[in-house]
Amino acid sequence: MSFVRNFEPEGRHLHGGYRSTYDHANYAKYDAVPASLKRRKYAAPAWEDSQMYYLPYTVQNNFSSANFQAPPTRSNADTSTSASLQLDWSIFEDDKPSFMSRDEIDRYSPSRKDGIDVRHETHLRYSYCAYLQNLGMRLELPQTTIGTAMVLCHRFFVRRSHACHDRFLIATAALFLAAKSEESPRPLNNVLRASSEILHKQDFTMLSYLFPIDWFEQYRERLFEAEQLILTTLNFELNVQHPYAPLTSVLNKLGLSKTILVNLALNLVSEGLRSSLWLQFKPEHIAAGAAYLAAKFLNMDLAADRNIWQEFQTTPSILQDVSQQLLELF
Repeated sequence: MSFVRNFEPEGRHLHGGYRSTYDHANYAKYDAVPASLKRRKYAAPAWEDSQMYYLPYTVQNNFSSANFQAPPTRSNADTSTSASLQLDWSIFEDDKPSFMSRDEIDRYSPSRKDGIDVRHETHLRYSYCAYLQNLGMRLELPQTTIGTAMVLCHRFFVRRSHACHDRFLIATAALFLAAKSEESPRPLNNVLRASSEILHKQDFTMLSYLFPIDWFEQYRERLFEAEQLILTTLNFELNVQHPYAPLTSVLNKLGLSKTILVNLALNLVSEGLRSSLWLQFKPEHIAAGAAYLAAKFLNMDLAADRNIWQEFQTTPSILQDVSQQLLELF
């Protein structure tokens, strides 16, 4: 298997951030809802299983707009049985980024309370990342902006359950926010049109004939609600640091800036966006793990330079952990 693709540095467009073998058209491949979830509204968009138009739940189910921003109320029994699945979310309210272990992310995800196991949630994460990559490419956004949107979604769903929120709507709003925060904004109507075409697999001009006359305005309102929900859930913290800069900086110091190692390591970083690594490690740690794994693929011995891992400010255990999680993506 070849892992090498053409990588374009930050600020330029990378259209090969994911393996070409990934089927971007089938985002809902893993959306089968467990029987235990049939008691509640599951966050599968209507386009996945019917010809219903993509409207806010406020329209489809006659809910008030406030209901969109809060998960369904659980019974006392549900609350008591899930007491062990609690985490002190105040750690995310500091100015400096806080990190969780992989075990904490897997065990304390709000989706566990709704019957979504780790494997299912992983597939849901992959699906919204593939969708974001497709949407970002259509909007000609830099890869760093697309990556920021993915990380914002990861941060959102480590606090909110997949069973209560439409991940594709959240992803669309996250990309709209990321484009603004990364100083590469796109007009809202352009984002909505492109996302509608991807979700419905129809040219935008055809959608006006298929859906009610005000469907686009309702979709716009729903995205505004999702944008506000993301901001409040993340405490208005949209800053995301990526490993691209520390990776290229350290390898440049070693005289490896124009080698296949850099290209492969950068692509491994882009692949890693599908994982929860950004919730677990600092950017330089992810960069080190990507460089370490790339060197192993190429049978290169980076350990010959004893200062390289010190440059990344990392340890052998972190190297092993990051590289192993990257390897699991293939």
